[in-house]
Amino acid sequence: MANYYSPPKAGDIVQCRFPQDKVRQPGPKERPASAIEVEEYELAGGAIEVFVTVAYGTSEGLDNCHPGELKIESTDSHAGLSLDTKFDIGNRVKLPFDDEWFAPSPNKRFGNHPKRGILNTADDTLKRRLSSVVAELKQASRPKAVDMTIRSTGGKKRKR
Repeated sequence: MANYYSPPKAGDIVQCRFPQDKVRQPGPKERPASAIEVEEYELAGGAIEVFVTVAYGTSEGLDNCHPGELKIESTDSHAGLSLDTKFDIGNRVKLPFDDEWFAPSPNKRFGNHPKRGILNTADDTLKRRLSSVVAELKQASRPKAVDMTIRSTGGKKRKR
């Protein structure tokens, strides 16, 4: 299974096969997901293993956002979305960054890479909305990310 040449960063919007029903296998549909956290581990021999925690994205039910959901409009040129999408920051999973879980973005803005775009955190309105979503999540006591990884042993976590 191939790995992509460069990992995403927190705040990137990526093309992902988000798992259904917390089963340890890629979902049948490629969808946008928001990268929440990226971890890199250095393995013996210098190889790097990358894991990305992503939040679920959907274009369904956009008029009904629940606590912890952030709607991004397709008109946001930074996002790289073809449809308005809401990201459920409370529904997140930790996945290996490889071609089993991630697919090349349909917009090809970044070449043959899963990155579709970014959450434009330079936009003060979006920053406030994101801060509000995080506060809602804390109040709702939603569970932590589900770990779908099987990590190699002996790797040291790299600082980014």
